[in-house]
Amino acid sequence: MTTVSKITGLVSILMVLATGCSVLPGSPPAAIDQYTLEYTADLQAAAAPGSDVPVMLVSTPRAHGGYDSTRFAYMQQAYGLRYYTRSRWAATPAHMLAPLLADAIQETGQFQALHRPPGSVAADVRLDSELIRFHQDFTVQPSAMRISLRAQLVDLRAGRVLATRLFDLTEPAAAGDAYGGVVAANRAVQQLLHELAQFCVSHQP
Repeated sequence: MTTVSKITGLVSILMVLATGCSVLPGSPPAAIDQYTLEYTADLQAAAAPGSDVPVMLVSTPRAHGGYDSTRFAYMQQAYGLRYYTRSRWAATPAHMLAPLLADAIQETGQFQALHRPPGSVAADVRLDSELIRFHQDFTVQPSAMRISLRAQLVDLRAGRVLATRLFDLTEPAAAGDAYGGVVAANRAVQQLLHELAQFCVSHQP
């Protein structure tokens, strides 16, 4: 066999190998775990709102930068947000919180609370809020879920702010991973909803 033939044969073999590699199936994509926020209603303490109670419009919280996506944020050093690669929220935390806020306020029996886009219903008061922090904090041990929400209650009939309050909760996580953060987040949300509902009752018009 001549040198030219050997080179031609070698090139052919390399082309076949390259073609074969190009059609090999790739590695399956890594599974992404999705998590939700839930509210466990206290059915024994819940009160049915009367017909003459104020109608409250609960707007979707405005999320600060870094918390306005479904990515699950955590912090290992001050001022530095990172995100889990294989864990996500099922929706943005702000969008998951909005209907839960309405449910908790409705349970007090002091409001007819609705979560609707502005202008869709005549309301007496409105709850506006800002989601300032929503991350798992690893700068403390054990890690903890940190949630900060600023709430403002507005009297729509009088056109004035009734009250403003910053809610800042820290809930230790039983495990130093994403699921530990999820469980801690749901416990913190329960406490947040309870405190915020009482805040609304205390400042109703």
